[in-house]
Amino acid sequence: MTELAYGPPPRGLPWRAGLPALGTLAAACVLAGAAAIGHTALGLALLLAQAVVTLGWLALTEVDGAEGATVIVVASAAAADALAVRKGGEGISGAVGVVAVAFVLSLAFQLVRPHRTRTTEALAGTVSAALLAVLAAHLLAASAKTGWAVAATAVLCAATALVAGRAGDVVAVRPALAHGARRGVLGLGLALVASAGLGAVLGAAWAPLSAASGTVLGAATGIAAAVADLGTDLAESEAFDERRHAALRPVAMLVPLVVAAPVAYAAARLLIG
Repeated sequence: MTELAYGPPPRGLPWRAGLPALGTLAAACVLAGAAAIGHTALGLALLLAQAVVTLGWLALTEVDGAEGATVIVVASAAAADALAVRKGGEGISGAVGVVAVAFVLSLAFQLVRPHRTRTTEALAGTVSAALLAVLAAHLLAASAKTGWAVAATAVLCAATALVAGRAGDVVAVRPALAHGARRGVLGLGLALVASAGLGAVLGAAWAPLSAASGTVLGAATGIAAAVADLGTDLAESEAFDERRHAALRPVAMLVPLVVAAPVAYAAARLLIG
């Protein structure tokens, strides 16, 4: 395995470190635009994002029998998305069954796969990928529950948190949020201010949100995205070979939006009903 140099610099990150956050912002804009068009457009855009995360995650976790695992996870994503639009978003509660079915199918696939190796690791990688797909489906449920504005605000605020956080990290990465991390306290503060501020602006402009509810939604999804971003940064600090390092890039760009999705759904139910 080839180890890649990684670690917090003495001052700030190079400006190139902010480019993945711009990729997250681009993905958020696509999802927000699709949400404004309708459930079908959002469902298709979300399914594409789920497929990208699935491929990256299975490569990152080095799942044996990745072809069969991909079919199981993408089918789970489609099933969770279908549940998300039922009963005005309430159907997403049945997504726990999707994860259970994914586990059973994954176990069966590993048992019948010839020349199987690393069965436990493959099972864990497949089920965790299905769980990520189910988490992402909550964005569609939030749109079905309260309207497209909540979903659009959630992803835009989450992505803005990453962009602002990376800008802060370019200025100063110390003190770091965790040992060995390349995410600093300044970046986290800017991420929270930016996501809450954008949430207030969009909440004031887009019903059924308000400036106050938009602020809370923006802050909540911004924090969720920042935590997910810190997790992927700590994962990147491990000694990866080039293939796994490449697999982490799309995961790092999209997982913050995935983690923000259930937070957006919960906030929407609490703030709007």
